Amino acid sequence: MVIRNKSAKLKLTNFVKALDLDKASEIHISNGIILPKEQSVKNDFTVVDCKDCIVAPGFIDTQLNGFEDCDFWNLPSFEKIDALRLRLALSGVVAFCPTIITAPKEKITQSIDHINSYIKQSKNDIGAKILGIHLEGIFITKYGVHESKYVQKELTIKNLEPFIKENIVIFTLAPELDKTGEAIKFLQKNNILVSIGHSNATYREGKTAIKKFGLDCVTHMFNSLKGIEGFSHRGNNPVNLKALELKLTDDNTIIPEQDGIILSLLKEKNVCCMVIADGLHVNKETIEFLYRLKGKEQFSLVTDMVSTEFFTLAKRQGTLGGGQTPLEKCVFNLVNWGICNIEEALICASRPIANKLRIAKDLGLSPLGLCPLGLCPLGLGELSFGKEANITLWDTNKNRVKGTIMGENIFLNY
Repeated sequence: MVIRNKSAKLKLTNFVKALDLDKASEIHISNGIILPKEQSVKNDFTVVDCKDCIVAPGFIDTQLNGFEDCDFWNLPSFEKIDALRLRLALSGVVAFCPTIITAPKEKITQSIDHINSYIKQSKNDIGAKILGIHLEGIFITKYGVHESKYVQKELTIKNLEPFIKENIVIFTLAPELDKTGEAIKFLQKNNILVSIGHSNATYREGKTAIKKFGLDCVTHMFNSLKGIEGFSHRGNNPVNLKALELKLTDDNTIIPEQDGIILSLLKEKNVCCMVIADGLHVNKETIEFLYRLKGKEQFSLVTDMVSTEFFTLAKRQGTLGGGQTPLEKCVFNLVNWGICNIEEALICASRPIANKLRIAKDLGLSPLGLCPLGLCPLGLGELSFGKEANITLWDTNKNRVKGTIMGENIFLNY
């Protein structure tokens, strides 16, 4: 049974633990904002029984191309987007980025306009909020399922400008296409997170992108990125990690013009690595290695989910075309594979990417207007007094999401 409700005053009780609020035995939410205990003495709160649950920051999925019958590449009906947002909320996601991949320029801009039209008319009690749009591709050098005929090889401000529209918050690109860094700086000045992806860059080019251009995020670590000889992130052979570990521990073994950007991303501790923990895109041994190297603050879960139709078609053609595993299952996988405990896994589904996305930290109304009374912190990636409640409830008995709370809105699975 699904419960959808709305209340200006909520009281969460009976939970196992609240991450970030260790001493809290109850959590009071008024007008969508988490209240300090001293401001919540009245008893007129709607009680939400969180028995056996960990109260955690709500999940954030920044690479979501679609799911089931919703496909953001093909102008889905507003009703399909509504349905997707509800499904996401019930699986722990409080915020996400519809993702558009490489395509003809006219199709990309049409998709952007369609999503923006939806954002402007959408209600805030439907489900997971749209943080903004993620443009993945266009300026890339390693294609994967992206159609190479639509790729642009010149990454310049002039070539970028047609795509820089309202609500673009992430742009995935191959940094080696921007020799001067001017296009990257243009995106950064427009408050767009520039994320590395689909790149054939060398170790040296990757190091330049990180050190000189300030890039500190990668969209889907290991996938469609140049690696090193003797290493593969697919299959189930942990031995091939030894070649990578050797490069990371002995700089004398690095060949800057031959080794790939994967090595650069691993060596720099401040680079946030988003990774698809479905067991298909990256094997569990490599995911464990990445977590051990980066820790929960720079290891971020993402899904790369696509519509069922696209995934099935790619599979028939012998290609892994996006994912079908929601963040809820990715969190479970980290624990089930023995990579980390549940508290750490829950953090990986929210905090690292929230710390990189400016919109997740800015004051002011979110794109779907969820902040009440004008200005208030969005509170994504953390639970904090005085910030908006964006909460996932994790059922420790069932090892799954019980539901989410977003501001005044409640979405529960019973």
